[in-house]
Amino acid sequence: MHNHNVSRRKFLQFAGSAVGVATLAACVPPAAEVAESDMAEAGPTPTPGRVAPEDRTIELELFSVWGGLLFNEWINAVEIYEETNPDVGITVTFAPGHGDNPKLLTAVAGGIAPDMAMIVDFSTPQWVELGVMSDLTPYFDAAGLSGDDFWPAAWSLMNYKGKVWQMPFDVDPNFPLFWNKGIFEEVGLDPETGPVTIDDVNEFSQEINRIENGVATRIGMIPWRTYGFGNSIYTWGWAFGGSFYDEGNEEVTPDDEHVVAALEWMVNSAKEAGGPDQVSVTPPGLQVHFFGGGNVGMSPMVSVNFRDVKRYNPDLEIGQGLLPYQPPGEQDPGAGAWISGWRLFVPTGAKNPEAAWDFMNWITVTPEGTETEWRTLGFPPGWKDAPIYEEIKNDPENKAYYDVLRTAKHAKDPIPVGAFYQAQLEEMTAEAMFERMTPLEAMQEAKKRTMDEWDRFVEQQG
Repeated sequence: MHNHNVSRRKFLQFAGSAVGVATLAACVPPAAEVAESDMAEAGPTPTPGRVAPEDRTIELELFSVWGGLLFNEWINAVEIYEETNPDVGITVTFAPGHGDNPKLLTAVAGGIAPDMAMIVDFSTPQWVELGVMSDLTPYFDAAGLSGDDFWPAAWSLMNYKGKVWQMPFDVDPNFPLFWNKGIFEEVGLDPETGPVTIDDVNEFSQEINRIENGVATRIGMIPWRTYGFGNSIYTWGWAFGGSFYDEGNEEVTPDDEHVVAALEWMVNSAKEAGGPDQVSVTPPGLQVHFFGGGNVGMSPMVSVNFRDVKRYNPDLEIGQGLLPYQPPGEQDPGAGAWISGWRLFVPTGAKNPEAAWDFMNWITVTPEGTETEWRTLGFPPGWKDAPIYEEIKNDPENKAYYDVLRTAKHAKDPIPVGAFYQAQLEEMTAEAMFERMTPLEAMQEAKKRTMDEWDRFVEQQG
């Protein structure tokens, strides 16, 4: 059991040297491997950044971890804010990172922190302990907000040790399940009925899989590619009824029997397709999620990817529903679903925290701001009473995401080494997928490494 009542060193003491920053950066996987809105794959940034208009009396800087199209959508969102806030101008700077963010951490350590930055939700406890984040509780309370205003899974990671540290402009309902109706009809399956259990997935895949010269050219599902190996094992581990954390004992539990069973299923699914790297289902140069190529029968997708697939392949007929589950560990459809996403926070040392809060409040908990976010960035808001949800839940193409928000039971656990834990699940799931370790051995190793790192982190912070 860990004692979390550790002394809280200032981040400048931790990362005042390159060694400190490198130590933190080494704790997490590269962003491309995890690929989260927690998830959206954004690509390189085509512009050096967006500079605030010169005629503004207040200038804020926002660090965006996203490049490509999503970077440009951030620009669109801040321009809309500036139209009704003529004194404020916002510079948008590309600062890539996931569980870590070297550019941001170096800026904080050097005393030149931006006013706002993005953080993936499960990194909040670690960054709080390192002193990177400013306490937003006074602003939050003054705005009359409470935890009841947010989706429960989002609130669970907004607050840590009784204080509010970040605001959720994006909650990812991870995930609805989508299926290709054309493939279903072609192989004799009911195109209006998706799988309910994992056993159904297996049966449907037997009909759908097409293996040519040892390579899958059409496949029922690619469960090991649910936005990286780490997110895959979380999703299917929960779908099997597994648990990844024992709060009472403060112990990670990736070696839970149901998590291991889920990984065994993933490994077997890959074997039936010829191996995890023997899948060729996308045309050259495909710029959207692999489901858009038309050769995958079933797949989870985040909202941004679903939207892009529909734009790329408007003739693709798609069914949608909740994730399949697997008895005896789990009994509820959609049990594998979880809530994650990206949040905004005020870094330690920010020059304009009050003005930064005003923008963050606007884009996360006002009707105008949440609608702007949905129409630009395209993520469901963390504010559960956002009026835009009336449109989302009544839109046949987006209703599945609302259903997941209402029913999802899980979020990644708020532990101080959450990013490190994600990295170990990523790496050790890969070891099992490529049969370098058994699923049980891989998950036992992920547990050992994470618990050792947790001990090291507590000792360093103490």
